Amino acid sequence: MSKSKIPAKIPTKSPAKSPAKLPALPYTEPLPVTTLRGETHLVLKPDAETRARIAKFAGLHALDRFEANLMLRPRHDGSVDVNGHVEAETQPICVVTLEPFADRVSEPVEATFAPPEVLARLAEREVEEDEDALVDGSPELPDEIVNGHIDPAALAVEYLILGLDPYPRKPDADFAEIKIGEDMISPFAALKALKSDEGKG
Repeated sequence: MSKSKIPAKIPTKSPAKSPAKLPALPYTEPLPVTTLRGETHLVLKPDAETRARIAKFAGLHALDRFEANLMLRPRHDGSVDVNGHVEAETQPICVVTLEPFADRVSEPVEATFAPPEVLARLAEREVEEDEDALVDGSPELPDEIVNGHIDPAALAVEYLILGLDPYPRKPDADFAEIKIGEDMISPFAALKALKSDEGKG
């Protein structure tokens, strides 16, 4: 009796992973560049609901006040300079006590937006002048004007986040060692253990 052959198992490719979905911007107000006629003063004061979205996006407990005062100046080549200031009253989470506390952000804003064709010329010029142009130490290229629009609101959020302390700490919070039994543990280990216990609950 002839033995039937068992077909070899053909390896199958695992499905390609889809790229991670970026979080939606919490505050966006696209502005057509064609509506700018000379210098334009823009004041942005998002409402409470929008501030709550911004706070979540920025990793804050709350954002009590947020205001951006911006001056938009169009150039003859279609570019737009944006200068101004972002002011905010925030409630970050203290890295020591894990409690929210009141803090402030005051951040200057300075940015330039340019049409795609202007960006292409600038990039080409940079490369011609210096083969190491677009690396650290070289002038940054402007942001791109997308479909004829710039977004001052999204820019304001970007500068708010730039002004946040990455390791916020309450003024009276100290990194004190914690003693458990005979062992002394660091506050970072204690924090890690605390978060581990919370995950089990």
